[in-house]
Amino acid sequence: MPMDDQVRQAMARWPNVPAVHGWLRLDRRGRWMLIDRGVAGFDEAVHGAGSEITSPPIIDFIGRNYLSDAQGRWYWQNGPQRVFVDLDLAPILLRVMGEAPTQSLITHTGYLVERIAQVACDAEGNLWLLTEHGPGCIDDRDLGALELDLDESAISTPTAGHLTLQGHHTVHRLQGSPDAVFEFTRKPRY
Repeated sequence: MPMDDQVRQAMARWPNVPAVHGWLRLDRRGRWMLIDRGVAGFDEAVHGAGSEITSPPIIDFIGRNYLSDAQGRWYWQNGPQRVFVDLDLAPILLRVMGEAPTQSLITHTGYLVERIAQVACDAEGNLWLLTEHGPGCIDDRDLGALELDLDESAISTPTAGHLTLQGHHTVHRLQGSPDAVFEFTRKPRY
């Protein structure tokens, strides 16, 4: 994914800005949530979910500069500062566009998915895909729009399925937890 030139320039100008953790969250609907830990009276149990970022220019800026590092940690490169993101579900949330069998997928950051390398279904019924943008999960509100059939051998443990998307048919079994199989970190802490 591309990164803004102004972000690259800021990184070159101020190379040693410390990273931050625990104040930006991506929920399972692909919404960016700001966790205001510095506010007086902050209580993790009450305020820990954060408040939704709703400004379209800020959402677009985050999406254009949202990346992962070699350890599978996802972050927003905010100028010279790396802001690690706590993930409720997946680093990429995918929405289904169009009608079967010519459907397409778009990421929560606005990028069209052109390649799918792996498909899996976990025990909670989440449909996972490894795309050119990274590991993602189909928004559960869109599952009914897909041509998806559970593998008959997976009746007792629904971890395999057949998916037809963009005219291609694929199947894969999920072995272990999604974050281990697709190599990402849900809550990067230091």
